[in-house]
Amino acid sequence: MNLIAALKKDHVHAENIAKVLASLRKGLGACDIPFAIVGGLALRYHGYTRFTEDIDLLTTKEGLDAIHANLTQLGLTPRFPNARKSLRDTERGVKVDVITAGERAGSGDSPVVFPAPGSRSFVTRDGMRVPTLATLVTLKLASGVWGRRLHDLGDVARLIAANRVTRGFATKLPKDLRAKFLEIFDQAAGEKTLE
Repeated sequence: MNLIAALKKDHVHAENIAKVLASLRKGLGACDIPFAIVGGLALRYHGYTRFTEDIDLLTTKEGLDAIHANLTQLGLTPRFPNARKSLRDTERGVKVDVITAGERAGSGDSPVVFPAPGSRSFVTRDGMRVPTLATLVTLKLASGVWGRRLHDLGDVARLIAANRVTRGFATKLPKDLRAKFLEIFDQAAGEKTLE
């Protein structure tokens, strides 16, 4: 089942997210704006579903400029005066957070940057670019380690379980993140044995 159909089966807010996502996919495509879905929605493509309140959209710096040049056509508006990356759907009120390729994942001291949506770090699913499993785990680990967002480390544990990855998966990750991945992997394996 594709992401939009799955979201429509969830509660009303998820249905609104699905409608906005479908509209964005069409509008961004019509405007030739490169994009990928990252964050909570990307988890669904890798077997783990959790509630999310917004759409995290990755684009290029030029793509961000094009989004602002086409705000009305895309059905978006800034959430506050002069906001560039904090947008809102005008019809349903769904938040759309924009990230640009090259930004540091987690915080300013993170060595991990968001790759371009057209790169091999992403695959196309249902007409949208989504991160590969290794890219998604890398971004979530960076957010957890340098951004101190514990829920992102929890997402990694759930991705490990949902995808039945082995310890060897660590070799697909940047060296700076392998130890943290293995720590989470071992904790997740320990929790399974306690059940």
